[in-house]
Order: sequence, then structure tokens, then C-alpha cells
Amino acid sequence: MQVIPAIDLLDGKIVRLSQGDFSRVDFFGDDPLPVVENYRRLGADRLHLVNLSAARDGAVGGDFIRQITRLSQVLPVQVGGGARDLHAVRLYFEAGAAAVIVGTMLFADPDAVAAAVLLFGGKSIVAALDVDGVRETVRIRGWRDDSGMSIWEAAERVRRLGPRQVLVTDISRDGMAAGPNVSLYAAWKRRFPDLAITASGGVRDARDIDELERADCDSVVVGRALLDHSVAFSALVRGDLQKEKQEAALPGSHSTKRAGDNNRGDLAIRVIPCLDVDRGRVVKGTNFQNLRDAGDPVELARRYCDEGADELVFLDITATCDFRPTVVELASRVAAAVNIPFTIGGGVRSADNARRLLEAGADKVAVNSAAVARPELLEEMSLQLGAANTVCAIDARRDRDGWTVLTRGGRNDARCNAIAWAERAVWLGAGELLVTSHDRDGTSAGFDTELLAEIKRRVSVSLIASGGGGSPQSFIDAVRIGRADAVLAAGVFHFGVLSIQDVKAALHGAGIPIRP
Repeated sequence: MQVIPAIDLLDGKIVRLSQGDFSRVDFFGDDPLPVVENYRRLGADRLHLVNLSAARDGAVGGDFIRQITRLSQVLPVQVGGGARDLHAVRLYFEAGAAAVIVGTMLFADPDAVAAAVLLFGGKSIVAALDVDGVRETVRIRGWRDDSGMSIWEAAERVRRLGPRQVLVTDISRDGMAAGPNVSLYAAWKRRFPDLAITASGGVRDARDIDELERADCDSVVVGRALLDHSVAFSALVRGDLQKEKQEAALPGSHSTKRAGDNNRGDLAIRVIPCLDVDRGRVVKGTNFQNLRDAGDPVELARRYCDEGADELVFLDITATCDFRPTVVELASRVAAAVNIPFTIGGGVRSADNARRLLEAGADKVAVNSAAVARPELLEEMSLQLGAANTVCAIDARRDRDGWTVLTRGGRNDARCNAIAWAERAVWLGAGELLVTSHDRDGTSAGFDTELLAEIKRRVSVSLIASGGGGSPQSFIDAVRIGRADAVLAAGVFHFGVLSIQDVKAALHGAGIPIRP
């Protein structure tokens, strides 16, 4: 069970309320950043961040938006408080939130919640039910008003609207260190086993965590007990870690890798040439500009197949706006020419587009700009075609807040934090990430290992490093420092600077497993 530390911000300060009462406030600090960094060091893989000012006043402030961007560089953040319309939800996502929590909106504007699910995906919208645990009724607007619904009626509404995760807080216990309402959560799982539940309110120690796990809760939010040092975060998660170790030690056991567990084991690193296609020709430039012709895509594909490439990636860089028949034709021609897996992307805007490429012979389909514009595309592809066939390509450029996502061949700044977008893409169903550093692309200056390592720390799926491959050592660094599962390059292969075997020999010489 996932343990999620919580930070509530009121007028920029870290606080905890007792039973949601704004007149009963305890202060715990002025700056959440060192607190969140400490949670990360102790093993947290997500942060629960609440905008109490917006919950109280109804307005989303710019200072809180900046805090989302700042803290999402440290941990994936699920954000709540004040998300009462689509505009506020979008603001939170654009600031870097991995998920947005909606409460009052479920009752005041359910159609907007359904629209948010369509826009951002059912896994990214978390339904919050703040419950009077005695009467089992739901409170709204910062717990001040009665919604007029019981928790069970509200749960039926959530199911109809589409969120897949529900945060249930017993407000009579929140901030009171009185222990969680385990019986309420157990009853929830019996009635609604298909809706994942995050428990909140009253957690004191590891014994409470054990009871919630026995009640089959999927995750738990812990606030006051961590902030006032009643319990250490490591003590709350130690039980889960110990169980994993015990299970791993059992004869014949096969432990399941959890999100955030980035150990690669002895899997061989893949070496992948990338072929950017412009009007039927392979091209390569620097920072996505000044393109040079590199040859015919099918001829190059045959050559790389003969030279020992493990996979190929084809990206039609001029097809962002439209899904063109030429992309399907290219997939068919490549499939007839090579016997290694290949990924293809360019102009894919629907699961049906992706299906046509798979039917033409591609093994995987990559999406970039279309997924940023409509994130649920990843969910649709994953559900209809399989996560293993769904690749999210991310073009990232450094900015003052870390890295921002670029779309349309690097021409547009999506104003979306790249780390948070990577985490969200996996959450939506992407089975692999292809991460390109715009700053390093075509420079042969080495991969952005800091970017790669930060993403790999957040996700458990395969990560392909792209942008900057030049020297043999740069490929080693991408794996050793960036923790990449595959290395991709274009110009160094197209123009004979390095061969596939040069890269494989370097990796092998560094003790990194490769495919023959």
C-alpha cells in the first residue's frame, strides 16, 4: 500500500487544521521544499498537496501555482483545494501536477468533472469525498456545507462520472490523531471494489497503516503525524518493505515491480537508430533545425538491421498536424524489409490511427504532440492496443524550473513540466518513454543524464535515451548515470561517426549487458 505524505498550504505556510476548522490552525513552517525533499530521501514517491487558501476563498493564487511547479521537480504531486472548475483543473496540470483532486466540483458541476475526465483521463482526476464519519454524509466547500448526499450515493456518482481513484477523508478524525475509520474504508471496498480508495484522516502510526492495508485500501495520506514528528515516514513504509523482502525470499516467489522501483536487473541494453523522416527522406539536424538529408528510410533500415541494431524508431517529423497514408505505407515497407522490432510515429491522433500502423507491421506506436494536447489518447491506446505497444515520446528543454515539454517538432512550448508529464504519461498507460533532450539533440555533446535519471526515478517503465549521443562514453553515461534502458541516436549512425557495433562494444567493455 502506498503511503503519501501530505502538505497543506494556507497563505503560503505549512499548516494543519483540526477537523477542517480554519480557526484551529497549527503552523509547521514557511517553506515546503525542504520538507518534501526529506520525504523523497526517506522513500516517498508521491506528494499530496492541498491549497487551503483556495478551498477557503475559492480563488487559485499564482503563488500556489508556482509551488506546484517547484515541488513537482522533487516528487510527483497530486493537487487539491480550489479545483472547482475546468479552468482551475487545467491551471494545476499546466503547473506540473500529476493528478488533480476534485471535491466540491463533483456536486456543484458534475458535467465539468466528466469533461475533466475526458480531457485528462480517469486516472488523473481524483474524486475527493470529505465524509462525516458518524452520519456518513459528504461535506463540500472546505467542509463547511452539506452536499445532500451520503457517501454511498456520492460513490455511485463518482463511478458514473469516470474518476478511478477516490480520496475519502473522515473529517471527524482529520488532524486529531484519533486513528483512521477503518470500518468505513472496509465497507467501501466491499461495495465498490472497482474504485481504488485512498484513506485520509487520523493516521497515527504503523499499526494504523497495517489496519488500513488489511481493509484493502490502495493508498493512504498522512499529514499531521509526520509534520509533528509523532512518527517517522520510514516507520510507516518499513512494514511494506519488510513484506516485500519476505516474499522475495520465499522459494519460487516472483516479486512484482512497483511504480518507482527502477532496478533494471540484468536486462540487456538496446541500441536503437532513429530515422527522422521528412517527405519520404531521412533527415537530421541540430536542436531540431538545419536538417540534412541522410538517405532513404527503408535502405537505412536494412543497413541498420544488418549491422546489429536491436530496434528502429521512425518519426515522420512533418506529420504532426495530420495522419497521412504515407506513414502507414512506410510502416508496411519497413516491415517487409527488416526482421527487428520497430516503432513508428508522426501525426497519430487516435487509437484507430495507431491500430492502422500496427496492422501495417509496426511493433509499437509513438505519440507526442497529440498526447500533450489530449492526454487521454495514451489511455485509449493502452486499453485498446496494449501498454507494450504504446510509446510516449517527450521532447524536453531546460528552463528555470527544470525542463519543459516541447511539441510540434520543438517549435511550441507546451508549458508543461517534463518530469511531471513523464510520470503522468505512465500513469495513463504508456508502456515506454522516448525522452529527447532538445538542448542536446544533434550536438553530440552527450545525453542529458540528469533529465533521464530524474524521470527514471519516477517511473517503472522502459526509458529510451535520446538527444546528444556522440562519443562511446556518452552512451555508457546514459545507462550508468541516466539509468536508461535503451540508447537511441541518429546523426552519429547516419553519417558514420559511430557504428552500432562501436556503441555495443563500448557498453560491453563497461560491463553493461547488451544483446548479441
